[in-house]
Amino acid sequence: MVSFISSRSNPQVMRLASLQEKKYRERLSSFALEGVKLFEEAALSPMEITDVFLLEDKKDMLLPLVEEKLGKARFEKTGIFVLSSHCFEKISTEKAPQGIITVIKHLDFFQSCIKINKESILREEAVLALDAVRDPGNLGAVLRSAAAFSIHTVLLSSDTADLTNPKTLRSAMGAIFKLRFVRVEDLKGSIGVLRETGRRVFAAELRQGARPLLEVAPTLSDVFVIGNEGHGIDKEVSGACDGSVYIPISENTESLNASVAASILLWEQHKSAL
Repeated sequence: MVSFISSRSNPQVMRLASLQEKKYRERLSSFALEGVKLFEEAALSPMEITDVFLLEDKKDMLLPLVEEKLGKARFEKTGIFVLSSHCFEKISTEKAPQGIITVIKHLDFFQSCIKINKESILREEAVLALDAVRDPGNLGAVLRSAAAFSIHTVLLSSDTADLTNPKTLRSAMGAIFKLRFVRVEDLKGSIGVLRETGRRVFAAELRQGARPLLEVAPTLSDVFVIGNEGHGIDKEVSGACDGSVYIPISENTESLNASVAASILLWEQHKSAL
């Protein structure tokens, strides 16, 4: 059933607006995606779409798309709301909104644990580790590259940015539906477990003793650790790795953005399987 909403104080509008804050995303076990592309990615995933909100001016174009992508049975179970432009402005985070916002219910969106165990990471899985990557836009860009370059599982330190942050979701461009996430409190211990399985784990950083990337000749069984944008990788986490690798760059440039560095590292790793 399609419902029309014209009041900004409508409970559905208020609920959707609240998802812009992390505490409400956690409380409701839900998050919102904005845009046609992200709706289509969500429709292809097994995750539960509870609601779709459409801008009234674009209803005639978007409603047939929503019904087609969801399928009749799924469409009938989903709350479909058409909002006046006045209402849509309250909940849109885009400067030029495409007129569609999708609400996802996540009960087990990612695993959370103290540290991984050997059984939780299969040998054939390609793994990436992130240590305190706190910028949501950077996190999303890293995840987009991870999905593009055959990564299966992403380990996140407990202080890495929120996966459901609107900036993360927008930057990831649907990558969240293609990756498995494990948030770990003990990243150092998890690195030790990875090494026990025979994997090489490299901290992506320039420090004494670091080796140039091509010298390492990475394969998909190796694991790179990407660190904080400003402070790099925690010393204890770095010390738990097999060593450090760096990307040779111009002497006139101090460093690379975390997402750019991750893309280069993962591309070199991905090439080994081509």
